[in-house]
Amino acid sequence: MSDSKFYVYSKDGCGFCEKLTNFMEAKGVNYEKFNLNNDFTSEEFLYKFGRAATFPQVIVDNRKIGGMKDTVRFLLDNRIV
Repeated sequence: MSDSKFYVYSKDGCGFCEKLTNFMEAKGVNYEKFNLNNDFTSEEFLYKFGRAATFPQVIVDNRKIGGMKDTVRFLLDNRIV
């Protein structure tokens, strides 16, 4: 799993998005970042993650991981970082 690519759905001005991608970069985690209104619409985000979802949202291996805390926990629990 350590060679898996993570997909981060973010938006401009999101502090948690920034913290997560900075953490992932510092730890050498392979990820691709998508930005609201550039790479996807609000409607697409709601369809993919649901109304209760906050930014960022992360997917790996077609599995929804969740937000920043869930992603950091996932990375640690799976010994990726």
